[in-house]
Amino acid sequence: MTFERVIKWFAGFGIVGALLTIVMIILMFVSPDNSLRGYLDLGGTLFILFVIIAIYLIHMKSSGSWGLISFIVCLIGTGLWLGVKWVHAIVIPALNIHAPEFVDQPPSSIIGAQMGSFAMFMLGWVLIGLLIARKGYLSRISGILLMIAPILDFVPYGYYLAQPLFALTVLWISYQLLKGNYNGKEIDG
Repeated sequence: MTFERVIKWFAGFGIVGALLTIVMIILMFVSPDNSLRGYLDLGGTLFILFVIIAIYLIHMKSSGSWGLISFIVCLIGTGLWLGVKWVHAIVIPALNIHAPEFVDQPPSSIIGAQMGSFAMFMLGWVLIGLLIARKGYLSRISGILLMIAPILDFVPYGYYLAQPLFALTVLWISYQLLKGNYNGKEIDG
């Protein structure tokens, strides 16, 4: 399989992940108690992992250690956040039935681990956004949007904008990767 073909496959997975996330966001507003949301969120995050790899692959030769560190932080952060999504989709519903008091008052160590995972997830995507904006293989605007989306979670009501902005930006980046649109720059695989 050629380098370009791998990028296109990973971009396709990214499109699936972004679309699953968008459907999950719509369900969040339409049917907040829908258990399908957790599975869509889990699947979306899983598929989005492939976009991180594709982004790194097209920047690998030109980004040096900065690109590698950004890739590693983003991959680990998204992997940790995927674990949180797994717990929310699969474990929490079972605990709601068998140990609701645990769900209502989780130990502080669990809350701390979840917050640490989220912080690593956000930092990773800010770094990847910075890499995209600096190198210009993909739209610099998409890199800037990737940096803004995680920060919106700290603004009042920003949560309602952060997830849709993130999902739409990942969709846009995945589409650019799928089309091989690298702003006229050559990518050596």
